[in-house]
Amino acid sequence: MAAAEPCPQALQVIARDLAALRRVEAPFLPPCRFIAPGSLRGELDTKLRRDLPLPPERYLESLWRLGLIDQEPDLVYPRLLDFYSSQVLGFYEPARDEMVLLRQENPASVSGTPVWAHELAHAAQERRFGLPTRLMAMRDDGDRQRATSAIAEGEAILVMLVLDQDGPDLPALRRMQRQLAAQAETLAPPPGVPPYFVKELVFPYAQGFSTVLAAFERGGWPAVDGLLADPPRTTAQLLHPERPGIPAHLGDEVLPAPPPGWTTVLTDTLGEWTLATWLRLRLAPAEASRVASGWDADRARLVTGPDGAWALALVVRCRDSEAAARLAAAFESHLPSLLVNLNPGTKPRILQELVGATVSVRVGWPAPSPRPGSPS
Repeated sequence: MAAAEPCPQALQVIARDLAALRRVEAPFLPPCRFIAPGSLRGELDTKLRRDLPLPPERYLESLWRLGLIDQEPDLVYPRLLDFYSSQVLGFYEPARDEMVLLRQENPASVSGTPVWAHELAHAAQERRFGLPTRLMAMRDDGDRQRATSAIAEGEAILVMLVLDQDGPDLPALRRMQRQLAAQAETLAPPPGVPPYFVKELVFPYAQGFSTVLAAFERGGWPAVDGLLADPPRTTAQLLHPERPGIPAHLGDEVLPAPPPGWTTVLTDTLGEWTLATWLRLRLAPAEASRVASGWDADRARLVTGPDGAWALALVVRCRDSEAAARLAAAFESHLPSLLVNLNPGTKPRILQELVGATVSVRVGWPAPSPRPGSPS
């Protein structure tokens, strides 16, 4: 590992201004570690293997089995690394509390106030709230991690823009919020990268900035600090800030245990954003959002068994029985095509149950073996 080097003067100036803006106790500037541009891909691979709930290859296969991506998983990961690498000039690494910068031929050329203010804002979030570290501990709840990430990215964008404007220009901030929201709907994926990953990349920035800016307009930096200290726990809270209360979390106990001889690959909470993104593959965007907006909690389990078979158990609790009926109808119509890759070449065996406000689904789940002496 390369040793830390003196940070560029431009970074030191930004860190000083950011510390004053966000009341970070001095001295504030993580050490800098420079890497060659050709090393960035490997750095991002290491980060993904640490931060994802599964090894990237297995995680991508899970998304493919669920129908969230349609490209072969083995082909996607190299393209995904290239895509992420193209978006990065450097980053803050919370595990080592350091700034990782791409080495330039002329170190004095490392400037770009907006980019580095954004990454230093994440360092300040770690210093004051431990937020990046807390994010890494949420790997078993993808929805909570996505909601928390949105607050982290939204605050970093706000800090970046305020520093670049030399003070908060609210009309300009609102224009930027509208631009980001529009980009979230229209940004096209590069060749070979599934659209899911572009949507997943843009959502925390667009929705996060919207949420953070609303808090800033309402109560200034203290209100933003409140979000950083206690971020929303679900994407539903970001999407519907007018709703009172916090959706309750469903634990693993609502799911069936893996059948004998089967192994759990992934247990996770999908959340409203992922549910809407999934349904949008078959429904018009407005209808998918309407159906998904009834979400209140969920838990999903993917398992593998003999001969490479896969199965899914999913429990979704909705806000009321009408929302549950809408979701159940959407699942009945579209789960067979959404899950065509769960076990390719085999028609999905789907068992669905609607009880009150809860929809339970098992796909490809083996029937329990009869007990000795029970009727066959």
